[in-house]
Amino acid sequence: MKNTYGWQGKILRLNLTSGDTQHQSTTDMAERFIGGRGFLTKIYWDEVDTKTDALHPDSPIIIMTGPLAGTAAPSCNRWFIGGKSPLLNPEQFGLGNIGGSMAAIIKAAGLDGMIITGKAAKPSYIHIKDNKYEIKDANGLWGLGTSESLKRLTAAHGKNSRAICIGPAGENQVKFAIAMSDNTACGGSGFGAVMGSKNLKAIVIEGNQQVSVAKLEELKKISRQVRSLIEGRVLMDPNIEGIELVKRSPCQGCPAGCPRGLFRHDSGKKEIRKNCAAAYSYYQWDKLQNNDESTPVPFMVTSLLDHYGLCGQEINNMFSFLHESDKLGLLPEDKIGIKLSEQGTMEYAKKLLDMLTYRKGFGDILAEGTIRAAQAAGKETEALLDKRVTPSGFNANAYNPRFFITNAPFYATESTSTMNQLHEVCFPLMKWTMWFATEGAYSPFSTDVLQNIARKFWKNEKSVDFSTYEGKGEVASIIQDRGYAKENLVGCDFMFPITTSEGAEDHVGDPTLESRLLSAVTGMDMDEKEYYRTGERVFNLQRAIQCREGRTGRKDDQINEFNFTEPLKGDPGFFDVFNPEMMLPGPGGELISRKGCVVERDKFEKMMDEYYEIRGWDVKTGLQKKELLEKLDLADIIPELNDKELLAEE
Repeated sequence: MKNTYGWQGKILRLNLTSGDTQHQSTTDMAERFIGGRGFLTKIYWDEVDTKTDALHPDSPIIIMTGPLAGTAAPSCNRWFIGGKSPLLNPEQFGLGNIGGSMAAIIKAAGLDGMIITGKAAKPSYIHIKDNKYEIKDANGLWGLGTSESLKRLTAAHGKNSRAICIGPAGENQVKFAIAMSDNTACGGSGFGAVMGSKNLKAIVIEGNQQVSVAKLEELKKISRQVRSLIEGRVLMDPNIEGIELVKRSPCQGCPAGCPRGLFRHDSGKKEIRKNCAAAYSYYQWDKLQNNDESTPVPFMVTSLLDHYGLCGQEINNMFSFLHESDKLGLLPEDKIGIKLSEQGTMEYAKKLLDMLTYRKGFGDILAEGTIRAAQAAGKETEALLDKRVTPSGFNANAYNPRFFITNAPFYATESTSTMNQLHEVCFPLMKWTMWFATEGAYSPFSTDVLQNIARKFWKNEKSVDFSTYEGKGEVASIIQDRGYAKENLVGCDFMFPITTSEGAEDHVGDPTLESRLLSAVTGMDMDEKEYYRTGERVFNLQRAIQCREGRTGRKDDQINEFNFTEPLKGDPGFFDVFNPEMMLPGPGGELISRKGCVVERDKFEKMMDEYYEIRGWDVKTGLQKKELLEKLDLADIIPELNDKELLAEE
């Protein structure tokens, strides 16, 4: 690589035990792995031993940006925190995708990322400024919530600094503690606990270096096109009683691609929310407690989650697990020290979150996460998990495969979050649903438009025929490769790919935008197909990591059993409200209902046959082939996989 357009060219390595720092060049891996998820995955493969405990000082925190961060590329100021996740079951490779403005400031500090190992002797934080790296005393911050911590760090280092910190949950190594940054941007998979295990309260960064761009005018042109394609986009705000939108609060460099905003609670409290799990963590339990009426309580519960530094998605799993256990009488209240019948009240939430954050009584078990808590409570409670979480610990019901067939391979093959892949399938179908539900009054995204999108993004219109499994394995591989390529950049999931366009005359987006942005910033001559190949490369490297950490190939590429045995009754949330009969396009655009459907086991297996064939993996075993890895420029991982008998037999 002859230049570092887009990249700053180095990663900071810092050992908290010794205080030693050094730099690692990124130029040797930039063209192969691009950045973001790609860099993180490559470093993990090279450096993290399968036997290392996630909370051991040797287990690294890996923070990576992409080449577009710090430039005018829209919605690309995102970054990853990752390593070995203490939350996933068993502990394994995991990561969190985070927005805000931290990615831009990391680049402004002259870095593409950082790798942090060791453990500080006392509560500390890292301060980075002008190529100086200090480990500073955090005693005055230890014990504080995330908001107060960020406020004090900004006061100490100035409004141009940015920080990522943990709350009391991370300090107490709660397995689903988050790392929190500005604009309530946060990352899951338990890396708040990893920071806590290292006595690392926060990382504060300042910088004023520029990011060089190869073709600035071309970048501006593509950025204008992005804005024109989303012109007129309608954003859905959290539908919670007692709050109102004050103003939009997008991440740095984003033309408001998602409904993140500053909201005012009827108590006068103002906080930033986004329309996702974090906003709705307590919504259904609030309605259950109040005869299907909502109250302002969920807003305040989310405030508590942010204060403690707890993952809203995992706490949803926890709430559901406790609710189901209570219905079946599996967790006596005298055993857990809280009245499960009061779930939905503010008092219940306060007590539960306090218990698990500070590991009091039964809270010490809950702090290990839903899967481990259910296992500790007994076989009957553990059996409840099949209907709620995947084997590694993520929500098993989001955009369920019984409704959206294409989503089954994502659930089957991923150990980390599948959300960016699920969104590519379901975001267009949300807009189609609004067209269907309102007969076109509130959405222009008709079945014809959806079919045109399918031809452009997913190969053919059969992609949106939800009466058949045919071709869905291939579509899933296309979506996965594009999703991983996007996370190498790192592009925002709410913005890219732009499949649906309110601003285009035909309402169809443009799949070439991301590759063109990458080329404009870095100067690399990369077309759409080559761009997707970078995603395929990183996906296959992650697959190799999964196998090294215990996945046995096809045998473990499964979806939860309830998908095969329990007919679909509904899809809680958006689709239940606007599409209660679970209607979707079928053959030739004819409408069909998925209500009452299951995933048909034999057809699922045939879909996976197709998926493995398209992937170039061995169909019988689901293992990778040497020939494929060589084709993907991953020959350097072949010897280890071969030694561990993790490659398909020739």
